[in-house]
Amino acid sequence: MTNNKPHILNKGEEINNTYEVSFFIGQGAFGEVYRVKHKFFDEFQAMKVFKNEYVEKTDLNEVTNEGRILIRLSHPNVVKVFDINTFSKNEKDHYFITMSFVSGESLTQLVKRKIQLDIPVATSIMIDVLKGLASAHDNYPSSIHRDIN
Repeated sequence: MTNNKPHILNKGEEINNTYEVSFFIGQGAFGEVYRVKHKFFDEFQAMKVFKNEYVEKTDLNEVTNEGRILIRLSHPNVVKVFDINTFSKNEKDHYFITMSFVSGESLTQLVKRKIQLDIPVATSIMIDVLKGLASAHDNYPSSIHRDIN
């Protein structure tokens, strides 16, 4: 079954006079993800635009507080968060978060392609994941990740 619902953003759109949409990457339960180019830093970032259904049933103060914690995290195994903000389109407010754009194959894609990972590869991936989580836990205030994927 295909989803013919239009995306929130289109290629070439400019958000808050700062981000230009390059292309749609994908979507999950919480939002749609786009590769965007930061106009002033001249670098690519990923922008997650939260779906309206998610925003309506979520405490936005909780999302904002989580963003404040994430912005302070700095570790090679943790995607860097840069901005949490809003923009208006078609008389609707949309909430978004920008983070480092990480190119390449996702872990999900790797597992689908390989079916089963070799033990050294799987171990190496898990060690990197655990190092990133340890960094979040060691941060003050400590951060507990509830959606590891």
